[in-house]
Amino acid sequence: MTGKELARSAHHVVTHDYEHARATAADGRQASVGEFYGDPAVALIDAQEKWCAVAGEGLVLCRLEQPFGQCTAYFREPGATVWITDLRQTGPFALQWQGEDGAWSTLDFDFDTM
Repeated sequence: MTGKELARSAHHVVTHDYEHARATAADGRQASVGEFYGDPAVALIDAQEKWCAVAGEGLVLCRLEQPFGQCTAYFREPGATVWITDLRQTGPFALQWQGEDGAWSTLDFDFDTM
């Protein structure tokens, strides 16, 4: 089954099959970005193609550089899940996410610890 495309860049594509998201590199490498309750709503690929983000039930960041496919989840703790409807990159290692209430919040992250 071919997945529904969420984001595409020159060398990567982020897709999902129902509740499972994956990142695929142009050379064929694939990485699981994780399972989401409900289909993932949105994704983005970093302008420098170092990382991608997939969101819906929380947010998952995934490395597109070595080690390819290493992921970190945010806002997915039981009882504290955030439902995200949109993403935009604001810096090399920063993004803004929009919650279902329409408010935008910022996440700055440490790429080296992903």
